Amino acid sequence: MITHKYYQYTPQFKHNVLKEYRPGVIGCGFKSLAKRFKVKGGHKLIMGWYKRWDGTIGSLNPKPKRGRPRRMTPQEVKQYILEFVEYMNRKRAQINYNSVQAHIESQLNRKVPIRTIRRYGKSCGLKWRKTRQMTARDADDDYWTAISEFRKLLREINKDPLIFIDEVAIYSTMIPRRTLVAPGQQPLLLVQELSAYAKRFDFIAAINGSQPIACRTFTPEQRVSLRVKCFRQKVINQWITDVLAPVINQLGIKNLYLICDKSSSHNRVSMMQALRAGKCYRVKKNLHMPTGSAKYLSPLDNPLWHSFKETIRNKHPLILLDIPAVLSQTFYSLSRSQIQNAYRKCGYEYGIDDYYDRP
Repeated sequence: MITHKYYQYTPQFKHNVLKEYRPGVIGCGFKSLAKRFKVKGGHKLIMGWYKRWDGTIGSLNPKPKRGRPRRMTPQEVKQYILEFVEYMNRKRAQINYNSVQAHIESQLNRKVPIRTIRRYGKSCGLKWRKTRQMTARDADDDYWTAISEFRKLLREINKDPLIFIDEVAIYSTMIPRRTLVAPGQQPLLLVQELSAYAKRFDFIAAINGSQPIACRTFTPEQRVSLRVKCFRQKVINQWITDVLAPVINQLGIKNLYLICDKSSSHNRVSMMQALRAGKCYRVKKNLHMPTGSAKYLSPLDNPLWHSFKETIRNKHPLILLDIPAVLSQTFYSLSRSQIQNAYRKCGYEYGIDDYYDRP
């Protein structure tokens, strides 16, 4: 982008240049003076000065500008608008133009219309952005050091031996987020029951660096029969023994790593015992991600579960009896590129900054 820099010359400088002007004398014309005094505007600018000049310095003073005077000087705009918003952003606090107006009026002791403040804010580059949640943990240096060390550890290992497991809740009523609407119509969808009262299906799954490995759906009826409200250690370990262990044996890969979050249902010792009960001896170690870091380190937790849920939404309406089959079919349809992109987003590729996604 080309930027133009404008030069402002003092009345004294203009006066000195014009005193050298001699009509009809070679070397004393407008073009020669512009070259001699290095006037950026050239001879036409000097001609403009000459038209205003009456032999005095005062005639060359800048003319008063037309229009309303500014409510705030550029320095005040920078100090009380831009720097105040920057300060609130660094504090991770919400800020709007009403707050900015209150700050300005308390500091300057005068009224400034909010429309004027919005105009100044736009000229400073202020823009509305969708907010994201952030906890105190996300700003902690030790927390991000632990994430960095975990990423470095997994980068040293090939992606296929890395098996991630995670759980997610799916509801019988999950409507699409968008629909086409004709003029005069409303974006309403007919459902059997509202989302707040929909039945919950618990889904557990495992992937490695190239493919979906295993999954299982727990229906509301199964939770009632097991007398549990959600995934418990006993339920997960039984799934590992019955489903995951035989599939891992079929992969034909040695020295695998089973990776999960630090949920109370993910006990390292009991999970390894569950694998041994399923006659699986290929898992070398069970790794726990740092506390509260699954959204940054688990390919399932953030990237894949989001696309998984969006696919389920687009299949609305769902028949209750078909939901387990739909969930399994959708999970196993995850492509190799989707999974590899999810691993890349979690920072497990060489060349990615360990802190690239730090807020």
